[in-house]
Amino acid sequence: MRTIVLTRPQPIHDGVTSVLRAHGVQVLGLPTLHVAAHVDADFEQQLLTHWASYQGVMLVSQHAVNFAAQRLQALGLVWREHVWAAAVGRATADAAHHQWPNARLVFPESHESQDSEGLWQALRRVQVDVSGQRILIVRAQMGRDVFLNHLRAAGATVDVWSCYRREAVVWSAAQCHDFKQALRGQGVVLSITSQEGILALLDNLAALSEEERQSVFAQPVLTLHPSIAECARSQGFNHVHIAPARDAAEHLHRLAHVGHHH
Repeated sequence: MRTIVLTRPQPIHDGVTSVLRAHGVQVLGLPTLHVAAHVDADFEQQLLTHWASYQGVMLVSQHAVNFAAQRLQALGLVWREHVWAAAVGRATADAAHHQWPNARLVFPESHESQDSEGLWQALRRVQVDVSGQRILIVRAQMGRDVFLNHLRAAGATVDVWSCYRREAVVWSAAQCHDFKQALRGQGVVLSITSQEGILALLDNLAALSEEERQSVFAQPVLTLHPSIAECARSQGFNHVHIAPARDAAEHLHRLAHVGHHH
């Protein structure tokens, strides 16, 4: 059975790892990215001015929720009851409900794609008319503009708050050793959740021999979105799968399945 290598940032690992291990899957946590707060003093000044005028907030991830909650608290800003919150995916919606129980949450249903496109469909389904509204998008420093473009085309005024950043992680000698061991054993399945994660992984592969690197490119890769899959293929990965995770459980099941059957 292949070892599943989880490359997403560390805080999210704990639950993922325990569920996979409960399925009897071998898991190696090797984050390629670290997530840190990004404090933009100029934008926060703007936020203090405009907070009362936002009618909707779009949250791209659990990190967006948690870092935004920290900064809003530091700025003394509280969630206003009539403001809708659009969350990408169930996990993000759960995190938002935990932070702001009175938020009017909109998120994709299980049959809708758990990404910006799915969220746009969800807003249309519940008939949120964004025309003339002022909306805040909360995301990382680098993010896709799909939702931003949809909102502006529909007549909304949109501000983008980048409240966290992803930084590349350089694996230690011990982590490189663990990765090589898994590679030499039954092989690995690489779980990659962002384009930046792919590029950071490639940087870490520089410590491997040419033969080992070629072996890595022959391993199965599991991504969450076509854009990430496309990036992986363009970087030389030959066996890229897309698991459109309707929710965390389905994604984990797919990971376990790939681990058992490849």
